[in-house]
Amino acid sequence: MNNTSIALTEISTRVCTKLPVAHGAALITTNTAVSLLGTLGNLLVCMAFATNPNLRRSSNYLLVTLAIADLMATMVCEPLFLAILVRRTFSHSCARNLEIAYFYVCNFSASVSVVNMAVISIDRLIAVAFPFRHKSRKVVLMIRGMLAASCILIIALNLSAKFLKARQAIRGFIVVGIFTISYVIIFVSYMLIVMCLVRQKRKRRHLSAPSANLSSYRYEARVAFTCAIVIFVFTPCWFPLFIVFTVTGKRLVKPFGYVHYWIRTVALSNSAMNFVIYGSRMPNFRDSYIAIFRRIAKSLRTLPCRSDGVD
Repeated sequence: MNNTSIALTEISTRVCTKLPVAHGAALITTNTAVSLLGTLGNLLVCMAFATNPNLRRSSNYLLVTLAIADLMATMVCEPLFLAILVRRTFSHSCARNLEIAYFYVCNFSASVSVVNMAVISIDRLIAVAFPFRHKSRKVVLMIRGMLAASCILIIALNLSAKFLKARQAIRGFIVVGIFTISYVIIFVSYMLIVMCLVRQKRKRRHLSAPSANLSSYRYEARVAFTCAIVIFVFTPCWFPLFIVFTVTGKRLVKPFGYVHYWIRTVALSNSAMNFVIYGSRMPNFRDSYIAIFRRIAKSLRTLPCRSDGVD
């Protein structure tokens, strides 16, 4: 993520340099593929959730919310980024207005994603540590309330930061703060989840007969591991951008050069990965994907053939 304390100044004052055509063409091709694949994949997650009643669990509500945040990246951030790349590669234009729009939308999408993962971590901790309470209405409402409150807070912070033109350092502090607090929550939650899983595994070894709650336990553990994979994939995709342009306090690569744009591409590509993780790890999602593809194929086969000629 860009260092928000100086990024907007650089956008408005930098000297425009043309991207090498080879890098520009490769970036445009890669980001086009990411945008198309990510949009179709995240729409598939939403369709699976809407059409399969077995997926309508509280934990899956959070995964769908994450898919919606990813859709913002693939349907809004990626087209803006592609427009910037086309201008920089073929028309030698800095596209400053597009850069600013991309900057705000990308920051918002990434912030929503990382906060969503923090809420998912808390949800998984409750599911593993307190399986009977996890399904209660109070806990479900609490998790949804946390997610809604977090999204509203991010919107409020981004809107307020927009008016802090003389205090751009506060913008950087907000972004770093959101990521830091979210990752602390994620780390602590998963440390506790691992401890709970180890303790429950030891208890099962002393049982002479299999527990009636074993299948539920295995499901919750599988979902927790799936969410851990999502977080694990998110981290190496976004942290190069975060570290290079924020934490170090200095630029390790040329701002708005082709290396910078490749780092951005890696970050945005994360939005096209999660639906693959769900399908490979969770049978209900995989079965829903197959059912949706079958319905689409059946609809295409049953389309009436139009003939303009005469037999």
